[in-house]
Amino acid sequence: MLIVVQPLSAGVRLAARVVASGTPCLIPTQFPELLPPEVTAGATVVDWSPDRGVAELLRIVGECGERPTGVVAGFEYVVPESAALARALGLPALGAEAAEAVRQKDVMRRWCAERGVAFPRSVLVEQGVPGPCPLPFPVVVKPVDCGGSLMVSLCRDEEEYAAACAVVHGPGEVRFHPNPRRAALVEEYVEGPEFSLDGWVDAAGPHLASVTTKFLSAEPDFFETGHIATAPERSPHGVALEEFARRVVEAFELSVGPFHIETRIDRDGRPVLIEVGARLAGDNIPELVLAGPGVDLCAAAADAARGLRHDPGPLSPVSAGLAFVTTRRAGPYAGTLTGTAPFTGAGEFRELVPEAEPGTVLDPGDIFRNRVARLHFEGALDQVERLVASVISEVEADVEGVGLQDKEGAHA
Repeated sequence: MLIVVQPLSAGVRLAARVVASGTPCLIPTQFPELLPPEVTAGATVVDWSPDRGVAELLRIVGECGERPTGVVAGFEYVVPESAALARALGLPALGAEAAEAVRQKDVMRRWCAERGVAFPRSVLVEQGVPGPCPLPFPVVVKPVDCGGSLMVSLCRDEEEYAAACAVVHGPGEVRFHPNPRRAALVEEYVEGPEFSLDGWVDAAGPHLASVTTKFLSAEPDFFETGHIATAPERSPHGVALEEFARRVVEAFELSVGPFHIETRIDRDGRPVLIEVGARLAGDNIPELVLAGPGVDLCAAAADAARGLRHDPGPLSPVSAGLAFVTTRRAGPYAGTLTGTAPFTGAGEFRELVPEAEPGTVLDPGDIFRNRVARLHFEGALDQVERLVASVISEVEADVEGVGLQDKEGAHA
């Protein structure tokens, strides 16, 4: 019986793959309504929330009556609880300190300093601590234990810095997070291309499946607007980034399971660690890795959790990318898109997937309320890069009440 703790985002897809394979699956979660019907029907779904702790997880497992074979964290926020459960059951698991280091960014920075991993200069600013910015501008302000680019902002002066800290420190619910720390990490801004390094660690050691090119929204936000999954050997930065991934995996004692390493290449050509997560990437990246390099990261994570070696075979030379369609104007989604024709006719085009219903109120300032569709492409890296970048800059969701003249002004 594989245990998938609190599956959200990519964790839901992993749970679906496990259930479809016929493997018995236990799912402790406080969000059963987000599971597809086939998962609810095919798995044992039990009510659990992180505030009920690991002891409650152990009770749930004991009452199931089946032998647990592995534990997978279904979402970033439950990595420590999932690791603790696996350790208590005698299954492959991260150590307690490693699980904390990949969740708390101030601890992450300390581990980088102690273990020789390049990282941006950073200062922790606790709630209620006033004062000027502790680093030269520009800086990035981010919460210490949230994900999804939430509340991450680039600041170029004291006014922007104070406003960004107020958002992180202030009240307000954080989606899916039971108890966010109200502390800000202030970091120097690293200019350069951004990538994620997506892979897993199993009984045979670490494996890098993809050097994933990242596309981000305009500053001051860092919302992700597109991704391209490429086999490391096909990336122009593959050699340096594969070596960097192995160094990070070793430094953070990632002994089992998936990893998602975010890095930028600085002006000196050096990879710098932005963040490392011990979980599957979200935003459809596992699907891109499967469609492009040809690695099933969900299957790899499930095998690793059970102490097995996962052999994906030779990686494909195909790159797979997607671009999210958003809007620059707030308002109800009109249900139509402007500018898709040149891209849906491309040889690399694979599908256009809706993500919002007409009438949905869109908000350009909220990553969860501004995506209405995504376009998928497969082919050579340079062609897919060109298409993804062009969709992001040229295709837009139509908003009710915005005329052609207004839209042309918005694009200018």
